[in-house]
Amino acid sequence: MLDTALDAVIVMADDGRVVGWNGSAERIFGWRADEVIGRTLSETIVPPTHRAGHESGLAHFHATGDGPVLGKRIEVPALRRDGTEIPVELSINATEQFGDRLFVGFLRDISERKEAAERQQRVLHESEHRVKNMLTVVSAIAQQTARVSPDLATFSESFSGRLQSLAKAHQLLVGREVSHVALTALAEQVLGADVADGRARFGGPEILLDPGQLLGLSMILHELYTNAVKYGALCSEEGEVALDWAFEGDEIAMHWIECGPACQPEGTSSGFGQRMIALSVKSDLGGTIERDWRAEGLTVLLRFPHKRG
Repeated sequence: MLDTALDAVIVMADDGRVVGWNGSAERIFGWRADEVIGRTLSETIVPPTHRAGHESGLAHFHATGDGPVLGKRIEVPALRRDGTEIPVELSINATEQFGDRLFVGFLRDISERKEAAERQQRVLHESEHRVKNMLTVVSAIAQQTARVSPDLATFSESFSGRLQSLAKAHQLLVGREVSHVALTALAEQVLGADVADGRARFGGPEILLDPGQLLGLSMILHELYTNAVKYGALCSEEGEVALDWAFEGDEIAMHWIECGPACQPEGTSSGFGQRMIALSVKSDLGGTIERDWRAEGLTVLLRFPHKRG
């Protein structure tokens, strides 16, 4: 029965020597039964930093009959034969049913459970951090948009658009343990509808953005796209937009290219939108931006460092 148990079952004699070792113990700890029986637990599966405590606990039980861990389920580190430590769930019972006093331990490897709990905790902490950052950004955008809006309707339209852009970018991050997001996912989010209509295209090598880069670049592309719809190439049926990116050394070079007649003269999009783009390029991307209003349309060259994961 012990050999068919899924948990490791280890039987220890009163002097600390191993006298029983089932198949699951062999699988979990890497020792064969014939290699470990007769040896002490201290020299096999008890980590060096816990050996003194193990020996003193055994001596305390011999002297007083008190075993604080007996009959309880506890989590402790255990040592595999290859020297790696794993977390185990341990329960120990003492018995004299077979004559001499024996200690029977049931051990379960809980590495996967611990890793899953740690992953969940990391995701929760990351989500909390992102929410705090998002609220700070939203507050700043609201204040700045209100400052340059002549009336409530203008504020509502501008602020709503920027808020939706942030929300969509944040949605790409929700529930991710690994927080990097592909640039193609962001481009699809911004230009997807116009790509389907044949009025926009995007492409470039696979690039993963960290949360700061993602949110910053999302705001930049949102402003460029909004301006293209209101004043630039996408304000008419004939206009088109292309978004391309490539590696240039340790930098990413991104080109926003509009082709088509603008509905407003160059430089119409100024004010907070342009200031926000400049700020995001500098603070979120650590990069530079160049604009060129040509007769055939606006071109923007954005450069920022490639953060290799």
